[in-house]
Amino acid sequence: MHSVSGSSKPTRFILLLLVATIAGFANAEGRATDVASGQYELGSGALVRSYLLHVPKQLTQPAPLVIVMHGYTGSADSIMSYSGMNEVADEEGFVVVYPQGTVDQQGNAFFNVGYEFHSDSSVDDLQFIRDLVAHLQGKLALNPDKVFATGMSNGADMSYLLACQASDLIRAAAPIAGIMMKATFETCSPSRPLPIFEVHGTKDEISLFTGDMENSGGWGPYLDLPATIALWVALNELTLTQSSKLPNSAANDGSHIIFDRYWSESNNNEVWFYKVIDGGHHWPGVKLDWWRDPLAWWYFRNANQDVDTSRVVWSFFKAMSD
Repeated sequence: MHSVSGSSKPTRFILLLLVATIAGFANAEGRATDVASGQYELGSGALVRSYLLHVPKQLTQPAPLVIVMHGYTGSADSIMSYSGMNEVADEEGFVVVYPQGTVDQQGNAFFNVGYEFHSDSSVDDLQFIRDLVAHLQGKLALNPDKVFATGMSNGADMSYLLACQASDLIRAAAPIAGIMMKATFETCSPSRPLPIFEVHGTKDEISLFTGDMENSGGWGPYLDLPATIALWVALNELTLTQSSKLPNSAANDGSHIIFDRYWSESNNNEVWFYKVIDGGHHWPGVKLDWWRDPLAWWYFRNANQDVDTSRVVWSFFKAMSD
């Protein structure tokens, strides 16, 4: 009796430990599936901010997170619609969050990246994104090593700001039609160099490919795209380059893409640059039904259709983090 009783105690302990371990895994799975897609609010600083969340039914564990940020005057709902990122997330098993910018004195939604006419704004969007990622990390089984940032226009500029000032938070950034403000460029000192993927039209009339150091547009001085790419190539210490023309699969869209790739044999980071020759201020591959979002449909009607930007962005993020 005593020998049986004595051996049952460690056996019982092991069984309890196994049950607790299994329950822990179940809770992690539960955290990933119990949080529904939808619109939510979050306190950040003195403000109540909002965001849209998309959680696929089948998630990679732990799940990657892609932050997708809208342009100036845009909205989380609009970029969720035209980017098509949710469809990619459903196929690949990652979470997508669409932060909503605050409203400036002109009544336009924005992320505070240092535009001249926002010089009086105290909105701290860097802190907002940090708070948002931490909040989602507490709600979902997220992989802290696979947090990525992308966005269109103002949201792309915000991606650059994150890459410079929050490189501990994100693993890579993919600005679409983005620029680096002069102040951001000159003070960019990431704690670790990040992979960067820029997609930009050479005839972009808003975020000028050639930059605007004279501030003729009133946004504040910002760098040209070749100088911006050169900065990230230098920060990543990349020594090899290759340029190629992508298949012009949509010959009637009036543009084609030159792909400049920069890499090195000494590290795994890369810089990708899709130059959309004769392209405008667009998200290439955008697909919209005009009746769902007439304004976005009209704006993007002449966008390049040779690539699906969201799919290529995810392939970049995946390649840079595997």
